[in-house]
Amino acid sequence: MLQNPITMTVIIGIKLKDKKSNSLKLQEILTKYNCAIKLRIGINNGGFFCSEDGIILIQTESGDIELNFEKELLNISGIELQRMIF
Repeated sequence: MLQNPITMTVIIGIKLKDKKSNSLKLQEILTKYNCAIKLRIGINNGGFFCSEDGIILIQTESGDIELNFEKELLNISGIELQRMIF
């Protein structure tokens, strides 16, 4: 099968503030869109101790699913998103 030449790789950086309050909502959305997520990396900024904030990098492809995914993420309080498109 040929890949659609318009489809681009998207890296979404998610910064989650107050993980204790917001991580369950985030996990529900990540589970909902799990088939669209090609790579997920969590970064612990606290060294040996857990920090209150978290950073997750997600690789997906551009399109309607990715846009809906981002919209749902932005409905969580304490979320900041940044994107890279290749």
